[in-house]
Amino acid sequence: MDIQEKLNAKYDNIAIYTSGFYADPEDELGTRSKLSETLKSFTMNQHADTPFSLQIMTTNGEINVMPLGLLSLDELKAYETKRREQTGLTTDDDTIPLVVQFAAHTEKGQIHKQIVGTTQDLFDNFNTHFAAIWTVVKADLQANQALLVGIERDLISDSTDIQREYQDNFKLMDAPTRKAKLGFALKDTELTHFSTFMADMHEIQAIVLSSAAFVKNELLGDDLFAQVMNDKVSRNTLFWVLDNTFYETLYYFIEKYRDIANGEKLTKHLHHQKKLLIINMRNDAYQRAQVAVEDATTKLDMDKYFSDIFVPIAEQLAREVDQFQN
Repeated sequence: MDIQEKLNAKYDNIAIYTSGFYADPEDELGTRSKLSETLKSFTMNQHADTPFSLQIMTTNGEINVMPLGLLSLDELKAYETKRREQTGLTTDDDTIPLVVQFAAHTEKGQIHKQIVGTTQDLFDNFNTHFAAIWTVVKADLQANQALLVGIERDLISDSTDIQREYQDNFKLMDAPTRKAKLGFALKDTELTHFSTFMADMHEIQAIVLSSAAFVKNELLGDDLFAQVMNDKVSRNTLFWVLDNTFYETLYYFIEKYRDIANGEKLTKHLHHQKKLLIINMRNDAYQRAQVAVEDATTKLDMDKYFSDIFVPIAEQLAREVDQFQN
């Protein structure tokens, strides 16, 4: 039996051991610890030839640590063929390469893969091999963070044009007209500040509606919300999207206002506020989800669900910015 037949026999109709977690973009140490603990548990509870996959969900993608060929045997066959051509290998080798794969969830995102030794290396010399794996994962996390910042900068650039449109429109109105349209008096001296706030909320709404659209198209479809919540994978994906939306909202304000006077202090302050804000967001999202599940016959308006959760958070972050600017 050659190596390809062995691999087909090994992966065919065999349970794949999986695990996963969400990588907090502000807690590198926590991510490293979770990665180490999970991989260590694989080595303690399974054999080196057991198919496994560890998935790290990130704000704009996912990282997988797994044996090469787990998702596509053709990849492993191509690897074996190339290795034989390069080394002239004629004897069987049961070791299987370990691959770290980063897939960006963006419109033009590409899949990046890097082989890091073999699964046997991980089982035989965990500490040394984990260090090599972490080096690759850390680089992928940094690439993911660069994607997040890039998305924010595109939104910030757009907000400049939106702010100008708001301000020009408000300037064309007299005071009574502004009050009639807004419900409160808006002085000429307040036009810049208010139009900036409106532009920021416009960009946050774009983030929110994009997240809601993903849930509607990829999770809900024709199903009811209760069905999504009753499925473990779909439920976990929903809360991954919620965390992503939170960080995209938070980093919008961090990136836009990091260069203002006291910007460094503001950035630290927003990072500090994050700890409580994300806990409150998760609790709010869960409670709203529970209420929706109780009525199993009604379709949940995802645009409203996400807006009700994140617009108040954005407004609070805007207030925090105001305090530092004033």
